Formats: sequence, structure tokens, C-alpha cells
Amino acid sequence: MLILLTVVILFVTALALLILRWVRPHFRAVWLLAVGGAFLAWVSVFLWQLHMPLVFILPAWQPESLFVDSPVFLADNLSWPYAISLTTLALAALLTAVARKNFPNSLAWAGILTLTGLGLLAVLADNPLTLVLIWAAIDLAELVTLLRSVTGSEPRERVVIAFSARVVGLGVLLWASIASTAGGTTLNFIAAPTQAGLYMLVAAGLRLGVLPIHLPFTTESALRRGYGTVLRLVSAASSLILLARIPTSSVTSPLTPALLALVALAALYGGWMWVRSPKTLNARPYWLIGMGSLTIAAALRANPAGSVAWGCALILGGGALFLSSVHQKWLTRLLLTGVWGLSALPFSLTAAGWSSKTSTWWVFWLLFIPAQALLLTGYIQHSLRPAENTFEAQPKWAQLVYPVGIVLMLLVMFALGLGGWQGAQTMGTWWVGLVATLLTITLAWIRPRLRLLTPVQAHWVRPATAWLDWLYRGLWNLYRVLGWLSALFTQILESDGGILWTLLFLVLFASLLAGGIR
Repeated sequence: MLILLTVVILFVTALALLILRWVRPHFRAVWLLAVGGAFLAWVSVFLWQLHMPLVFILPAWQPESLFVDSPVFLADNLSWPYAISLTTLALAALLTAVARKNFPNSLAWAGILTLTGLGLLAVLADNPLTLVLIWAAIDLAELVTLLRSVTGSEPRERVVIAFSARVVGLGVLLWASIASTAGGTTLNFIAAPTQAGLYMLVAAGLRLGVLPIHLPFTTESALRRGYGTVLRLVSAASSLILLARIPTSSVTSPLTPALLALVALAALYGGWMWVRSPKTLNARPYWLIGMGSLTIAAALRANPAGSVAWGCALILGGGALFLSSVHQKWLTRLLLTGVWGLSALPFSLTAAGWSSKTSTWWVFWLLFIPAQALLLTGYIQHSLRPAENTFEAQPKWAQLVYPVGIVLMLLVMFALGLGGWQGAQTMGTWWVGLVATLLTITLAWIRPRLRLLTPVQAHWVRPATAWLDWLYRGLWNLYRVLGWLSALFTQILESDGGILWTLLFLVLFASLLAGGIR
């Protein structure tokens, strides 16, 4: 029941915010209500540790011949770190909202709490039916949000393409369930059958936002930094948890080296664009690509704990950076301490990230280590960038509340490295973390001295549109051409000469059959 309690707190608080917005729009304690609900949910997730693993099963759906499994939610050592990361993100987003230009904004706060509740249900899902339902809800929320925030045909097309990629990922997971059922086993994420592993990997990869590379966001900066950050990170977390459930036997496939090579190139691309991007929020998709690639790489090395480690670092490290909008020297220095959680050094959050239960060709280390170093270098430079507002311009109470949100995410990042789940208190593959850290120090030193690494808007750098957009635009144009041909064909058949055309096709078809019979 603790699982249900946490989710109910989030949803009830969001509903209360919406009711107050309609009934008493000038209610002054609305922010305290939102923070109070998020805080209670955050504390309740810590209480899960007293009784883990926790299982919450909904009543069986009818007809049972169609719904073999009912929705099941499970909190264990792999899903709990994601749960605490998401609730920390929600609480930090509400605490740092006091420095936003759109404060107060009860509608955005209700959205943050609702998305967090959906994200919790996604990371706790124990079978495809449960996860697909939550994915659909998150996708619809994202689709509505983005369509309301963009104008013009091209941005709307990009939203639809992104939504289509997510729907395909959803379909791949359903196909994995069908394939498992056809093989005589029921797919659940604790004991997933071998044949479902690659399907699960493809489904997660599609939904991580790699296709298309860059997704459009809301145009208003305050909404982008608060609600927009939660939206993107919750959506990523709902896909990342699937990587931790991939069975070890699935990654022994002959396709694994090829997949690792593709993932390594994606990690390098994400890290390079992350370093080169001049604006932090515009660079957010590349952070998701780079860190998501490291998460997939851990899953391909049969390391579920490492996959969770990189996924939580994506949420907590990225969340602390993207929510930071006020410049203050000591707070910036605190933000830089997040590098430790991303370093993969012993006893850090990502210490388990490079462990491997399968043999890994040494060439892949030559790709993944620079990718991690680029992500760390970009984190440092984005942390040191001038923020939107100054700390002194904020009210006194805001100066006290705002830093708590940033510090809270960093503290949870450190805490997850020391205990609470199976990937904590580990030395990991320490030499990889050490090499990546030394390479990061080198890149950070030479970056101001090397124009190639300086995040300047060069004529060939397009942070708002990736080079792969040409591919997606070509595919979209091909879709339009096929649609036009289909409409033309339908118009011909429905015209006055449609009967003659039909007879002609029948004659041609009959002649082909006759030739085949001879």
C-alpha cells in the first residue's frame, strides 16, 4: 500500500491545485500546498525501504482471455533509485520555482506532480500491459503540451514525428509480449524470457528520443526550465527502467557488438553536441542522448545496476543543471560537485556504470571513455555559464528556498552512491572512471584554448536542429509523396472512368495469373 500512498499523494495534490485555480485563483498558499504534497511523496518513497520488495496488484481485467496479466507494480532495488530520483526532481522543481518569472503558476505545478506520479507508475511497472498504459498517458501529455506551445507547420510536424517514434517503441514492447506468449511464456520484467530482450532494448531506444535527435520544447523560458525539464526527464526515466529489466541471456546475441558500436557513436555524438551547444536548455536533448547511450551500453554488457546508475545520474545531474537559473558563486561551486556523481569513480553514483558481466572488446572503451569525458566537460562548462537572473535580485525568502532545491538533488546523488540499492558502495571498474576523469580535466583545461571545443555559434553548428533532421525530413517527404499517390489513385478509381480502370486492372491481373499457370 505504500506504493499506492505515494502516487495518491501526488495525484490528490495536483487535483487540489487545479480546483483551487478554478475556485480561488488568488489563494496565497498554493505553492506551500504543492511543495507539501511533493515533500510527503518524497518522504514516503524512503519508507519503501522498510518493506522492500513491495508489490501492488490491481484486480484482474476482463475478459481474461484477452488480458492474461493485470497491471502489477513492483518496488525493488532497481526501481527504487528511479523512484527517489523522480520525487526528488519534482520537489526540486517546485522549490526552485520561486526564482522563475512565471511564479506563481499552479497549472504548471499540477502538471509536474501529475507527471511525477505517472513516472513512478512507469518505473514500478512489472509487465508490458502496465508499462504500455503509462507510456501512452505520458506520450499524450507530452503531445498536448508541445502542440499547444509551438506554432507553424514545421515544428508541429516535428512533434508528430517524435510522437510517432514513441508509438513505434510502444508497439515494439507489445510485440515482445506477443512473441513471449507465442513461445509459451508470459512476459514480466522480473523473469523476462530471452527472446524478448532485444525487443525491449529497441523499444527503450526508440522512446529515449534518439529518433528524431532534437525535440521541440515550449517557447517560454520559465516553463521550459521547470515543467519542461520534468516532462523530458520523466519521459526518459519511463524508458530507461526497461533497460534494467533486459535478461542477461539476451545480450549474448551476435548482434551485441554491432549494437555497442552504434551506441558508442551515439554517445560520442551526444557528448560532442553537448559540449558545443551554447545554451544549456537547447543542449538538453544531447544530454539525454549521451547519458541514455551510456545507459544502453550498460544494459548490453549485462549490467542492470550500471544501467540504473547512469539513468539516475541522467535525472539528478541533468535536473540540477537544467533547474538552475540563478547565478551565485557558492551555489555554482556546489553544482560542480555533481561531477563526482557522474565520474564513475569508486563509491560515486555511477561507480557501477562500467562493470561488465560479458567480455567487451577493448575498442569500445576507446569510444565510450571519451564520450563520458565530453559529457563531464559539458556539465562543467554549462554549470559555469551565466544564469538568467542574479541571486541578489530575488526576495529574501526566495534566496533561502531556491538553493535547497539544487542542493537536494546533489545530496540524493551522493546518497545513492553510498547506500539504498544494489549498485551502491562499490569500487566498480575504477580505472575507467579514473581515465575519464583525467581526460575531463585535460579537456576542461584546453577548452578555452582550443576554438574547436569553444561553444560558439559557428556557421555549421545548429543546436536547434540536428544533422539527422535531413534524414527525417526526407522520410517525411516520402510519406507525403506516398499519401499524394494514394489520394490520386483513389480519385482515379472514384471518378467517372473508375469502372474502366478497374476492369483494366482486372484484365492485367488475370493475364499475369494466366502466364503463371502456364
